[in-house]
Amino acid sequence: MSAPETTAPGKGRRGRRAGLLSSLIWRGHTGNSSMTLTFDDGPHPVYTERILEILARHRVPAAFFPLGRHAERHPHLIRMISSQGHLIGNHTYRHRHLIFLSRETVREELLQCSRLIADITGQRPRFFRPPRGLFGWNALREASRMGMRTVLWTCSPRDWTQPGATTIARRVLSGSRRGAIVLLHDAKYDDPEENRDQTVRALPVIIDGLRNQGYRLVSLPELIAGRPAPEIGPDP
Repeated sequence: MSAPETTAPGKGRRGRRAGLLSSLIWRGHTGNSSMTLTFDDGPHPVYTERILEILARHRVPAAFFPLGRHAERHPHLIRMISSQGHLIGNHTYRHRHLIFLSRETVREELLQCSRLIADITGQRPRFFRPPRGLFGWNALREASRMGMRTVLWTCSPRDWTQPGATTIARRVLSGSRRGAIVLLHDAKYDDPEENRDQTVRALPVIIDGLRNQGYRLVSLPELIAGRPAPEIGPDP
């Protein structure tokens, strides 16, 4: 009598879910003093340009996670971000709560955003950030199948609450650590008129302060270099 077939450790749905969770990017390598700045919810016709000017002046690479609907309104800003060498990720088309959506709806949110960015820049995003950091299995699975790594963050100064430029900068500098990914915002997902001046004014202070602490500000791919992506197949 032959032995019964068994499922190898790490295989099946549980193994795939474990692989997805282990592939979540919260921070980069901690072996050197590097950090990465990221910006969500843009682009904004005023604040994104001001942020790009500051980044260029200080020679800092960053990662931008724009909304598809905002990119659709301001494609020239997406081209500007790309032309200046910054990474552009996928932040969905509408900034919806993905955890409550069907797999098909999640897929469409991600596809719409990726297609828009590809049409504008010629390159599909390689990284995905779920709105509010709420993802669920559908979002992790669909992002992986589209060839995107899911990126969260290590440090958030909650700049969207507009606590003041000094407070935003202080929160980032006090939360600094090796490999940290900093979450900032160049627009608001549901209000294109909302002021992001505090974030803009805090940015030079953040850059100078982190460098004075001995940190290098690097691109997201450099920060996470060497972290393997999972191979996600179909559900059984």
